[in-house]
Amino acid sequence: MGKTYDLLIVGAGPAGLMAARSAVAEGLKIAILERKKDICKIHRSCGGVLNVNEDTFGEKVRFDQATGDLRFENSNTVIRYDGPYQDLFGFCLYAPGGGKIEFGRFSELKKDPAKNRLGIALKKGRLLQVLLDELVAAGVEVFPNTNVVSVRKASTGAVIECEDGQTFSGTFVAAADGINSRLARVLGMNKDREFYGTTRDTSMVVRGCACPAPEGFLFMTTQSGIFSMIPLADEGCYHVYASTFRQDDKPKEMLDYFLKEDPSFSHWYRDSEFVEDERTACVVTLMSPLQKPFKDNVLFIGDACWRREMSNVGSMNSGWKAGKCIAAALKAGAADEQGIQEYLDWYEKYYYGPWGVRKQGGRNFNEYLTYEDIDYLVGLCTEVLPPTLDIIKAVNFIGQYYGELMTRIYEERPETMERMIVFRENMEPDLKKRLKWGFRLTG
Repeated sequence: MGKTYDLLIVGAGPAGLMAARSAVAEGLKIAILERKKDICKIHRSCGGVLNVNEDTFGEKVRFDQATGDLRFENSNTVIRYDGPYQDLFGFCLYAPGGGKIEFGRFSELKKDPAKNRLGIALKKGRLLQVLLDELVAAGVEVFPNTNVVSVRKASTGAVIECEDGQTFSGTFVAAADGINSRLARVLGMNKDREFYGTTRDTSMVVRGCACPAPEGFLFMTTQSGIFSMIPLADEGCYHVYASTFRQDDKPKEMLDYFLKEDPSFSHWYRDSEFVEDERTACVVTLMSPLQKPFKDNVLFIGDACWRREMSNVGSMNSGWKAGKCIAAALKAGAADEQGIQEYLDWYEKYYYGPWGVRKQGGRNFNEYLTYEDIDYLVGLCTEVLPPTLDIIKAVNFIGQYYGELMTRIYEERPETMERMIVFRENMEPDLKKRLKWGFRLTG
């Protein structure tokens, strides 16, 4: 039997490192097991955005640009970030013809960034390194290049087995191994989760861009799919993404066409540098969130219990709370589900209750609406909608705005309204088709 710890953390991303940070402050003996050799290198498509000045799963982060302090208000914790960043002020949705729906007027909001920014694009690897250095200095043991393959309940808590034959024993385990968690599979946590399909994503770093709204999180509807773009930490650099559920799509070819040939948007990138060696990709199986993220002394945190990425703030907040509650359970001599009930209640209040039962979106409406339809609908939005970087809020704002325009759409463009009705009626058949294209992670 290997070493024994109070807390074993599987995964050294934002959730895992924050769990270690709050737990080590309470005096726990901790080990972090991470499959990557270079813990702070980001391999998959990730823009590195941290939401600020807006509630995210019950937490609000303030950023002090003078000191680099990231202050998590509700958890009363501060992280000092010392890398570059760019501000974000909201979403912007583009129609094929170039019309747009704005969530906030960026040109006005950026006049007072401290007050109006809703996110900062930072170097996620640098933020992880800051946390990792702090944890090592505090005595946390870190095991990179360690691939966890199984976990089982033991009389003293849980035992983890690794690919290289190592074993680790912990009173509690925090599963922070990300979306499509292996520990969720081996413990059979996915059996009751609803399957939504599989996405294949690819992204590329672009230097230099003539985009008219570079301070936002942008979505562009085109003839070859829906694409997105978000600033990176380094000035003038952006992540551009292609994502698809369709089995016959080729995301790399989609992205190359968008950047170099698309008739409406490729001119943004005419003088850009495409950084091929920073092209990233990922495959994600989408499932409903875990209603109760705990089994056999394993607590699932961050993306490991969610339908997709729950955001950096959501993951960090989840990790921080998990570390605190596990420490409290151990001090009370309650190394079981009852001991961490405070965490489960908190998760229900701020995560699963408000957001967990929502159906997964992502339907491809441009398979039903013509590009003229989409240009017309976007053109109806003559107001700037409230600024937000919360996608659920954005969808609700759009629903409220267009809900008042249904009669006008029917009178002006009855054929557009008919296609919108067909789109809505085909939700179930479209979902079945999507499920056939994807693959489910059983267990």
